[in-house]
Amino acid sequence: MRFLRLASRPLLGAAIGLAAVLFSVWQAGSGSGALPYTVLLVLSIALAGLALGADAALAAFLVGTLSLIGFLALGPPDPSLTQADVFRLIALLVGSPAIVFLVWRGEEAQRAATRALRVSREAEGRVEAERQRIDAARAEADDALEAAQRDRARLGEVAEAIPEPLIVYDGDLHGTYGNRAALRLFGRSFVERPIEEWGRTAEPRDEHGRTLAREEWPQIRAQAEPIRSRLLLRIPMSGRDVIVDVEGTPIPGGGAVLLWRDVGKEEDERRRLSRFASFVAHELRNPLAVAKARIELAQRDPNLPHRAATHGTRALESVDAAIGILERLELYSRADSGRVEATREAFELAHAVGSAIERLRTRGSEREVLVSLAPGVRVVGDAQLSVQAITNLLTNADRYSTPAAAIHVEVDAGEHVTLRVRDEGPGVSDEIAARLFQDRVTAGRGLGLGLYLVHATMEAMGGSVTLEQRRPCAVFALRWPAALE
Repeated sequence: MRFLRLASRPLLGAAIGLAAVLFSVWQAGSGSGALPYTVLLVLSIALAGLALGADAALAAFLVGTLSLIGFLALGPPDPSLTQADVFRLIALLVGSPAIVFLVWRGEEAQRAATRALRVSREAEGRVEAERQRIDAARAEADDALEAAQRDRARLGEVAEAIPEPLIVYDGDLHGTYGNRAALRLFGRSFVERPIEEWGRTAEPRDEHGRTLAREEWPQIRAQAEPIRSRLLLRIPMSGRDVIVDVEGTPIPGGGAVLLWRDVGKEEDERRRLSRFASFVAHELRNPLAVAKARIELAQRDPNLPHRAATHGTRALESVDAAIGILERLELYSRADSGRVEATREAFELAHAVGSAIERLRTRGSEREVLVSLAPGVRVVGDAQLSVQAITNLLTNADRYSTPAAAIHVEVDAGEHVTLRVRDEGPGVSDEIAARLFQDRVTAGRGLGLGLYLVHATMEAMGGSVTLEQRRPCAVFALRWPAALE
């Protein structure tokens, strides 16, 4: 059907050309008389081209010309054929193709203009789509920038809340940020100075005073891998030397974050805590001892009501617990100053274990303790400090075990006697285990002094404490030299 629609115009043009010739012949009454009407055929070709296009004009020209030539050839000769008639025929044969060509060029120009318009509209559509995409990308970038600014503000708040100095370096080793703690300890110049000038001013050294090479500086090492080290630095503002622990973490894409900790300040705080603990233990020991004596004296009254006697027993347990806390504080003060005094005498380990379990009971624990201990096992050490060490391990096991689970105590005798305490808790994480016996390390509850004191007292009496198993449950082991018979 599409082909037929396209062919209808040439057919119509051919019909127009033939009709023009027939009309001319009819008007003239003979074939020779048709020559003056070649103008009518040219006009019909032009009209067909204007109305129907170049295809119709070409068809009108071909059909009309052939028809006219046919009539002239078949008709009788006309002696009146003039030179003008010849020129008209030549004009028909030459001018009509020119008309067809001009119509064809006009259609080509129109088609080119149509294509150009279509291309222009398509280009406008693509430009509009690209503009919308750019607007959407710009809006997305603005949202991302706003979110990044909010995140940066939150990170800044977090960094400012950190009590230790924190400094951020970019990939060119320039300090780009320092929190208030860093500026307060080191000063702004410490952060903002070029790295070479920082090295000349801070004079970074190791713990033994050896000057560090440039590649050993923490800003440079932390660009490639996490670091943790202790340095001796000179503070630009005061010129004094400080010992700092520095932890560094690389930033993806270049740079590093360094967290500095003033070890000297921590040492001062620990000494103050030690002195405070000694003062509290000394000041409260006598009043508590008097309170304990009076409660025990009141308990001896045969006429004391049962309810009052029960309250007295509970009060006596509370006083004993408070005295135990004071003993640990006093022991911490001695351990911190390196003055733990321990005797080395033979004693029955079973008595120490029993005393430790009784102390656990006075602290309110009703957890079952399963003891596997052969009778007659004797060790060399300080009996009182051993009781405190065992009590601390039992207290930790009671604190971290699952409800209703028992605490297991097992003793192996040999050249050294080993007492193991096993709980039923979640175990000890690798991070905590690496520094478990250091000062004030806790897994979430308590002051973190218990295992530190156990380590100090066991070493003072010639024994040791170790973490034999981390997971699935923790197993701590105390070791004493065995007593010779």
